[in-house]
Amino acid sequence: MEDTRVSDLSFLKQFSSGNNEMMKKLITVFLQTAKDAIVKIEGFIEEKNWERAGSIAHQLKPQCSYMGIKTAEPFIIKIEDAKNSDASTIPELFISLKLIIEKAILELNDEVNKLG
Repeated sequence: MEDTRVSDLSFLKQFSSGNNEMMKKLITVFLQTAKDAIVKIEGFIEEKNWERAGSIAHQLKPQCSYMGIKTAEPFIIKIEDAKNSDASTIPELFISLKLIIEKAILELNDEVNKLG
């Protein structure tokens, strides 16, 4: 079952030198930011404001990298690119991105609980 994880905290563990409190804080910040970003992107998609949807997705990219959510990056890049070309693909791309982020949120909530 482990191979179905979408997050990998190897980088975060190294970055924080294994400091559980620091890891917990960084994960908590990501959780709030990711939830906010999903809500904002959904709103901008409803408004067909592709530029802002792409901009918010772009802001998620480094945070996903820190949390080892590698499968999200191709969708983020495609959303960023689509805002300037074929914006009609953004809603479908976002659905895939949202599923990955939601799974990561569940995994990372578990990690925060394990860290105490």
